Amino acid sequence: MDHIPRWFRGIRLNYAENVLYSPTPSSPSTASTVGKEDSKIACTEVREGCTAIRDVTWGQLRAKVALLASAMKAHGVVKGDRVAVVASNSVDTLAVFLAVTSLGGLFSSSSTDMGTKGVLDRLLQIRPRWLFMDDAALYNGKEVDLRVKMAEIVEGMDKVVGFEGVVSMPRWEKPLDVSKVPRSQTLVEYLEDATTDKLQFERVEFADPFLVVYSSGVN
Repeated sequence: MDHIPRWFRGIRLNYAENVLYSPTPSSPSTASTVGKEDSKIACTEVREGCTAIRDVTWGQLRAKVALLASAMKAHGVVKGDRVAVVASNSVDTLAVFLAVTSLGGLFSSSSTDMGTKGVLDRLLQIRPRWLFMDDAALYNGKEVDLRVKMAEIVEGMDKVVGFEGVVSMPRWEKPLDVSKVPRSQTLVEYLEDATTDKLQFERVEFADPFLVVYSSGVN
């Protein structure tokens, strides 16, 4: 395609809102929690090697996304901004995704086992405002410290206009010390700037993008 097709002109919506809420049966344009009540399970997180399994309710997920979205907004994230993660498949990653899209931003991700050059090849294309990154990973039963890679990525992003820094997400219960990683802060520190625990949604055009993915190209 040589251009982005435009469908349903004049319709405005938000992806995260449609994930986190349901339409009210009597008024489909009004959000409700029908079928997604606070106590119902929204997803089940299974970490590498089945080392930890936990259910997350819709109420917990909405609260997590609300706090994160508020902190992002306080840190300058607005409609059209890119926010990336280098992280595992987890509830934390899902929350970042939904928080970004709730603000009308674009989300992109890379895996923790990708090399620094590969991650930077992606990030330098999209020029994110923030990078959220796991501080460690578990691979084949072995814990991998990601702080060196984190510092290398930040260094590689040094001249990118608009890049604010990296938010370190704890892989384990106790976050690793990232004080020696330039332009970094822990997720707890980042969330301290949240000003509300209420979910708010930036409704965008139907054709507006919200996800950046990559391919190896075409031969």
